[in-house]
Amino acid sequence: MTSKKILIVMSDTGGGHRSAAEAIAEATHQLYGEACRVEIADPWANHTPFPINRLGQLYGPLVNHSTILWKLIFRSTSNRRGMSILVRIFWPMVRKSLKDFFRQNNPDVIVSVHPVLTYFSIRALQEADLRISFVTVVTDLVSLHPLWLCPETDSCLVPTELARDRALDSGLPLEKVKVVGLPVGSKFAEGVGEKESLRDELGLERDRPTILVVGGGEGIGKVHKIARAIAKARINAQLVVVAGRNKRLRQRLEKVDWEIPTTVFGFVTNMRELMGASDVIVTKAGPSTISEALIIGLPILLSGFIPGQEEGNVEYVMNKGAGTLTEKPQLIAATLAQWLQPENETLTQMAQKAQRLGRPQAALDIAAEIFNLAQARSSSTQSLTLSRP
Repeated sequence: MTSKKILIVMSDTGGGHRSAAEAIAEATHQLYGEACRVEIADPWANHTPFPINRLGQLYGPLVNHSTILWKLIFRSTSNRRGMSILVRIFWPMVRKSLKDFFRQNNPDVIVSVHPVLTYFSIRALQEADLRISFVTVVTDLVSLHPLWLCPETDSCLVPTELARDRALDSGLPLEKVKVVGLPVGSKFAEGVGEKESLRDELGLERDRPTILVVGGGEGIGKVHKIARAIAKARINAQLVVVAGRNKRLRQRLEKVDWEIPTTVFGFVTNMRELMGASDVIVTKAGPSTISEALIIGLPILLSGFIPGQEEGNVEYVMNKGAGTLTEKPQLIAATLAQWLQPENETLTQMAQKAQRLGRPQAALDIAAEIFNLAQARSSSTQSLTLSRP
């Protein structure tokens, strides 16, 4: 049997898109082995002309240092008029590059885990008359930009019921929209052991409550300020701080004379174990970290969010009772001190609600959907016809 070629298109605007792509690739290999060949590509950065190919590099500075401007961009393009302007500006500059890219690759299925690449990829396929199955894997939990929502996709896989409602309201056919969860690494589907055993393996104190503070793979946000506020409050707990790839942050943290037991990590590949060893996580409202915490059943104290796409994540976590939002470091410390009081049942209740929301099989379900479409490609004769914004 000839192996099926799966092309996953993404953009390195935040770490969540790449981690979702890698989780799907991992699950596809786990289920189908050599029957599928998976390639992850960033066609916007690597196959469009200068200076368009550098736009993704502006995302980090925008969301970290110019949140008001990012919020304006997100909201002004989240309606039909704004999308139409966006497309008229960028499509002439990328159309040839994207069409050539897909002609050269000619996969059985294209999977998009990024909103911009969803719309522009489908438009490129339509203009090039390429009959390639297309799967949209939405990696925002609730607040979906309209670029995600192309009715011409063959399958739109969303992480939550609220995202499904948004997709249906935008005009996607009911039969194309499925709630599967957000894809995370296969380790999270395996479960974790007892907290005490995990703490032993990680070199932590076995019987001390554990607070996990993270800033994502890039170590962004107020990680240092939050960790220092918690330590200065002298909470009866131990602190685990993950600095990610942010070497400067890690060095600052390692120089501190901590008031409570504190362990500092850089970029980690054992987040499942760190979460399993912890009683609560402090994190910004990134969808991947939230999804991983829900699978583990870990209460979430959200320390901030990116305006636009992460606003709905906050409401989702709070409305489902899996956590809360507290942005000021001193209030974060005070909240944790209250939750960790011996008679307080808040964390126990949040943990139970969080675990009910987790979808550990999401990546495997997505891989199965992709493979089914790949097998059906040869019998498909319908080309994509794009609805113009």
